[in-house]
Order: sequence, then C-alpha cells, then structure tokens
Amino acid sequence: MKKVIPILVIGFMSISMLANAQSQSNERRADMQAKAQERFHALDANNDGKISYAEFQNNPKQRERFDKADLNRDGGLTQDEIRQAHQQMKQQRQERRAKGREKMQAMREKMKRLDVNNDQALTRAEIGNELPKLSENFDIIDGNNDGKITREEMRIARMAMRAERQSQSR
Repeated sequence: MKKVIPILVIGFMSISMLANAQSQSNERRADMQAKAQERFHALDANNDGKISYAEFQNNPKQRERFDKADLNRDGGLTQDEIRQAHQQMKQQRQERRAKGREKMQAMREKMKRLDVNNDQALTRAEIGNELPKLSENFDIIDGNNDGKITREEMRIARMAMRAERQSQSR
C-alpha cells in the first residue's frame, strides 16, 4: 500500500501536467486564431468578407503574394484562401528545410571522408579539388590562420554570409 500511494500521486501529477500543457496549447492556438481574425477584419475595410488588393498594400512583393493567395482570381482574399496560402507556404518552407538538412548531411559525410587524419579539420591538401568553393574561400573561413578549417570556423563563416545576404536584401 505504501508503494501504491506515491505511484498514484506521480500518476495524477503527470496527468495534471499533461492537461495543463494541452490547455496552454489550445489557448495559444485560440489566441493566434483570434489575432488572425483581428488582422483580417482590420484589412477588410469595406467589411465584404474579402481583402482586395487595394485594401491590402500597393507594393510589388505583396502583389505577388496576393496573386498567389487569390485562388479563384476574383481580386479578393477570403479567410479560406489566406488559410490555404498559409498552409502552402508552411509546406514549402518545410520542404526547403528538409532539402537543406539533406544537403548539409551530404556535405558532412563528404567532409568526413576528406578528413583523412580524422582531426576534425580540413587542410587545403585534404580538400584538393573536391570542394572548389571551400577551397576558393579557404583563407576567409580559416579564422585563426592555422591552415585548417574546423566545423566551428565553417559555422561562423556561414552565419556571416547569411547576415551579409540579409543586409543586402533590405
């Protein structure tokens, strides 16, 4: 009996925690849906249940997004069209991420194969002609100028390139 009570207490605590987490998830989802409704109604100035492009914004990037979302080509966006466009963008983003992960995994395997002395770093000799872009940017990536490129140095270089691309796109 003494063993059963602690087990029951732990079980009830676990159930309570799961219910609380589910409740928070449902509250968050409801909050997000309420905010989406507010944004929709704020954009729908004439309250016709659609967002026309004039109600949306007048810039080319937004126009392209608007045209993609306007599935029935009536010049307005319903909430269903917005939901469908959102789901489509989410799926495309997931596919891009999956491709990126696959490419990174292939690159890691290739680099592991090239690292003949297993020191977790690549020299110019180890890279050879296998990775021309890496060889071309070797001096830039080799932050401590020790003649080797580590994963950490490549991560830093990748972050710097990403930041540079983002600053150029603004």
